[in-house]
Amino acid sequence: MNQHYTNRFIFILLMSFVCCLSYAQINTSQTPHWVAPETYEVNPEIDLNEISYGLLTLLSDEQIHIPNKERYIRFVRKITDNVGVQDGSSISINYDPSYQKLYLHNIIVIRNGKSINKLNVNDFQTIRQESNAESYIYDGSLNAIANLADIRNGDILDVSYTVKGFNPIHGNHFSGGTTLDDYQPVGKINYRLISNKTLNYKVLNTDAKPKIGTFQEFKTYHWQSTNTEAPVFEDNMPNWYLPYQNLFVTDFESWNDVVNWALGIYEDNLSVSSELQAKIDQIYTTFETEGERISATLKFVQNEIRYLGLESGIGAYKPFSPNKVLEQRFGDCKDKSWLMVTMLRRMGIEAYPVLINSMYGESLHEFLPSPKVFDHVVVNVVDSEDNALFYDPTISNQFGSYKSVSFPNYGKALVIKNGVNALENIVSKSEDLIEVFDTFNLPTVGGPATLNVMTVYRDAEADAMRARYKSSSLSSISKDFKSYYDNLYDGVEVLEDPVFDDDSLSNKILVEESYKINNPWKPMLGDEKNITVEFSPYSIWDVFMLPSDKARETPFALYYPTHKKHQITVKLPQRWRLSNDNSTITSKSFDYSMKSKMNPSKDILYLNYEYQNKNSYVAPEDFEDYFTKSKEAEQILAYYIYIPKSEANAGNFDSPVLSDEAVSSITNAFYWAFGFVLLIILGLVGYIIKTNKN
Repeated sequence: MNQHYTNRFIFILLMSFVCCLSYAQINTSQTPHWVAPETYEVNPEIDLNEISYGLLTLLSDEQIHIPNKERYIRFVRKITDNVGVQDGSSISINYDPSYQKLYLHNIIVIRNGKSINKLNVNDFQTIRQESNAESYIYDGSLNAIANLADIRNGDILDVSYTVKGFNPIHGNHFSGGTTLDDYQPVGKINYRLISNKTLNYKVLNTDAKPKIGTFQEFKTYHWQSTNTEAPVFEDNMPNWYLPYQNLFVTDFESWNDVVNWALGIYEDNLSVSSELQAKIDQIYTTFETEGERISATLKFVQNEIRYLGLESGIGAYKPFSPNKVLEQRFGDCKDKSWLMVTMLRRMGIEAYPVLINSMYGESLHEFLPSPKVFDHVVVNVVDSEDNALFYDPTISNQFGSYKSVSFPNYGKALVIKNGVNALENIVSKSEDLIEVFDTFNLPTVGGPATLNVMTVYRDAEADAMRARYKSSSLSSISKDFKSYYDNLYDGVEVLEDPVFDDDSLSNKILVEESYKINNPWKPMLGDEKNITVEFSPYSIWDVFMLPSDKARETPFALYYPTHKKHQITVKLPQRWRLSNDNSTITSKSFDYSMKSKMNPSKDILYLNYEYQNKNSYVAPEDFEDYFTKSKEAEQILAYYIYIPKSEANAGNFDSPVLSDEAVSSITNAFYWAFGFVLLIILGLVGYIIKTNKN
């Protein structure tokens, strides 16, 4: 299913739903008098071939009366295919009962020009929806759900309702927005605001301007678009990229206004409980240096305060008291961050909460100032050497010195500190180096081989591997590792279970593996007179993104930061005629190198690969360079040696000098085609394993 469709329309239900309220708590009313009625075209000028899931939106209408704290929603959808009956029959309305009330106005089905009233509160159930429960976040919101009876292909469903109440944590401030297009064409999109203040607004990917008018003593802002087209979607777009015609509206004048709002949320006049003070004193007296105290506080909050968020209403923004968080030993991101900040400040260490957006951080500067654009809280610490350090207290089992603790690539952020009036760009200082050392022993041509692998993970990669082996059994990890190599070679047997060596001081993890490969030799593709064996830097394949098309209109995402070194040592059965190679590819987005060297006296082949990218994405204007250099790198992503079957079978391979046919080489065109197919397959497998690892 299209990711953008999912983000916009599908409520992901990941827990068992608990029926919590009866239909009697859903209200009905007439459409509010302040709502301006909107018309729509039954047959808009839209190509139905562009419509998916059998549902065409004829009207998407949102109107907000800011002084009344009321939000009116109306949607009109036409079922264009029988597959649309399923979703077209369902209504789902989300609201928070701690500060909101739901009022239904109309549910009408139009069939063959006749209107059928379907509004019946008995058809609705209210269920608690915890869409972030898999992340241990419980927001207390409800879904009012109805599945309408007798809905048919060709019907038009017209639904309208109002949700009364804004989150009181925002006081008299308002901020919001919408998109003026959708993932597929829409007949009409309408967005109207009634405000008692002057509003700031901004649009992206469109030059749409509002019609500004009046309603009673208030000011109105009105945007509208008709017969919209879908944005350009391309494979591998970054999550933070904004392809839609975005509209942002706010009454905050600057980011400093948001900081001042947040300073009232993170109140620093707390009377610390005796239990919390005792913990602070313990860390302060146990550790002598500032850095040790920062590290100890971080580890305590990360590892001994479990992650759990109860975020109904004000709780979605205001942290619990650090006293309470310590007492209950759980909290969400803002609770854990505020606890850490409070503890450090009581030790005389400068610390601040930081607001970030975990998805849109790279494009956060495109948004207008508002607390609503943030979804995560972390910590900024300024040490006595004036180093600005960032920590995420929701990540557990992080190690290394206090200056080297890895921090995710969150992009831009807002530090909650007096005087701050701009977003800060947080650049990850973590190199995340992974080094892989493969040692192949090929005692005979055509026979089995052994493979010993040593992998060294550093920084965030070490944190990810540590989390994996702490949360999984050794047997399951061993099976996962074997499955990975099963996709690389035939007949893999595990000789020894993986061994983990965790150097927590330097935040480095070493993993050792040992396998037998029964069938490393294969008939040569395109020339079965020869047999061949391949050596590949599979760790680089896992992250190296190979584009399929040279043209690009949107950014191209990269796994960042990535720095990988892959060394392959091959103990050959006899001397092989090889030439040394040294290839380097430098682009605006990555550097890649491949070196091969033969030690003829010991019959050992050495292959060294290195890859490092320079950014989290490739800009469209740099994509041609990335495409060209990627194709060059593709040519040296694998190394092959081959020998005629006849010489192998005859035993001629014992001779120190082989015929020209037996000279090994980097693959010809047949092998590049073969390698490219393998690359796609292994890349997918590697991505799955990499995802599981992280």
